[in-house]
Parts: sequence; structure tokens; C-alpha cells
Amino acid sequence: MTHCEGTRVSEKPKYVEIQQREREELEAAFNSSDTNVICNALYSAAQHEADWRWSQEQCLKMLNHESLLVRSTALIALGEIALFRGRLDLETVLPQIQRSASDPALAPFAEDALDSIRAAKLLQ
Repeated sequence: MTHCEGTRVSEKPKYVEIQQREREELEAAFNSSDTNVICNALYSAAQHEADWRWSQEQCLKMLNHESLLVRSTALIALGEIALFRGRLDLETVLPQIQRSASDPALAPFAEDALDSIRAAKLLQ
């Protein structure tokens, strides 16, 4: 039985706007034991933080997190930095994405990150 069997979706998924947070709040969230708090902070940093290098570094750190949810979110957030900021240090980021792609559980998220980087025209 998959995790989706036996469940019904009664309404369409809703877009949830990611709120901008101050750097201190993001740093506190990254140290949280709550994976949802960490993931929301990664999205906020990717979409709103002006210092894309700082956001990129936070995502790269989270690629080593024990939680699969946090690691997959970090990959998606790297793609969002490319889309929202139009910048990434590809020499640093691409080897980490490729390393993550070797994990079957993370491969789809690594591909999504690469798709976003391509969509941002940072990679052909």
C-alpha cells in the first residue's frame, strides 16, 4: 500500500506564499529540530534573501541533513535561488546536485533543481 492509497483529495492544492523572514529568524529556523520549520526557512531564503550566496550556502549545508525531507527541499530551494535571484555558483552547486542525484530518493528532486537552473538560463 502506498502512502496515497485510501486517501482522497477533497480540494485542489493551494499555493502558499512563502513569507520573507529576517536573517536572524532564518538562522534560528535552520537550527530547529522541526523539519517543516527548516524547510519553510529554506524556501524563504531562496525566494526572498537578497544575498543569494548566503542562501546557496544554507541549502548546501542542508544537503547533509539527516532528514530526507530537508535534503529534498534544499535541492528544490537551490533551483528557486536560480529562478528568483538569477544566480548560483554552478562550480560549487552542480557537483552537490549530481552527488544527490545518485541517491534514488533524491534523484527526482535533483532533476527538478537542474530543470529550474536551466529555466533560469544558468545552464544549457
